[in-house]
Amino acid sequence: MTINNAQEDIRAEVDSTTVLALHLLDAEVSHYTSDYAWANSNADDKVSIFRLQSLDNVRHLRIEFFDSFGRLRDSNRPPVSSDTNSSPDWFESLMGKVSTSLKATHRPIIVNNRILGEMVITPDPSYEIAEIWHDTIGLLSLGFLFFLVVNGMVYWAVDSALRPIKKILNALTQLEHGNLQARLPVFSLPELSSVSNKFNAMAQTLENSTLNNHRLTQQIIRLQEDERKNIAHDLHDEIGQHLTAINIDASVILKTDNISTAKESAMAISAVAMQMMEIVRAMLQRLRPAMLDELGLCASLHELIETWRQRNRSISVSINISSQLGCINETTAITAYRIVQECLTNITKHANARLVTIKIEPKADYLKILVHDNGHGFDTQLTSQGFGLAGMRERVEGLGGSFHLSSNQETGVLIEASLPLNIKVPK
Repeated sequence: MTINNAQEDIRAEVDSTTVLALHLLDAEVSHYTSDYAWANSNADDKVSIFRLQSLDNVRHLRIEFFDSFGRLRDSNRPPVSSDTNSSPDWFESLMGKVSTSLKATHRPIIVNNRILGEMVITPDPSYEIAEIWHDTIGLLSLGFLFFLVVNGMVYWAVDSALRPIKKILNALTQLEHGNLQARLPVFSLPELSSVSNKFNAMAQTLENSTLNNHRLTQQIIRLQEDERKNIAHDLHDEIGQHLTAINIDASVILKTDNISTAKESAMAISAVAMQMMEIVRAMLQRLRPAMLDELGLCASLHELIETWRQRNRSISVSINISSQLGCINETTAITAYRIVQECLTNITKHANARLVTIKIEPKADYLKILVHDNGHGFDTQLTSQGFGLAGMRERVEGLGGSFHLSSNQETGVLIEASLPLNIKVPK
């Protein structure tokens, strides 16, 4: 657009200057009174009859006078151009070669019916093109300078805005190396401030989760040791004493010659063996209910609840267990059994309830478990949940289910769990 406008400006200026020059020359010729004797001579001396050198300030026109023999006699341009401010050739070509598109004007010079020669006025846009070239160079230089300044400002602004990224990466590195107390400051940029808040919340949640896992691990280790201690106690106090009695009665049988004494010792051994079988059965039941493998989840739950009710006769139990529990996989079945077992244990220890409601039924792809008691309950925000409740939650969420606990001192405790029926057991 700039080049096109420049071409039009050049054409208009050259045309106007041509008209002006023609008028001036016409006036000059009309007042011409010099001697014309040189017109017929063949001499090469150049006499300035029109004083064209005085028009050297007319930049856009090359004015030349040729005599009748075609020899150049006068011009407003020096023979050799020494202009160092001209534009390069490629720029003149880019301008569309304006000088060739402008035609020269030929004016014969006739005085007293005599042809003295011819005045040739040729448009010369080189000066105007040179000015445009210098203006273009100036604009390009200014644009380049503007480009550098803008890019510098953008770089500074982006660098200032993204400088907190280093702090974010540093905090992430600290988390990667196990420093769960790493936190981000509150940034002034709103977008990064949101990232800071989310990161700090995530780090706090991760820290709490890790601390809970450590606490649960320690509780699991302590419970394992307690379980081993109880098993060792049962083996030593119960099984050990019975084996000692069996050994004594067996020694009596070996040493006696009295049949009746031997029978009494044998009967004592039989009674002690029966007691040992009951002790072993109770231990196995505590470790893993045998009915769960033999009769399934439904019968095992009924047997568990009935045994618990016999030990807690002051508490009424409302049971609603679906009979369609035969196809449940082993992992879901043992988890459901342990949840009900833990709930009944907690009710015995803490609830002081008069009514317990137990409801278990499959719905869609989940097994729904509901256990509710009307005891005095507890404040879930103030009371630290022990391993029993945390263990139930871990069991359920570990299988991809959901666990919900609600409690207050008026309505008691309500535990709801959903266990997926189709799960992939990790190897």
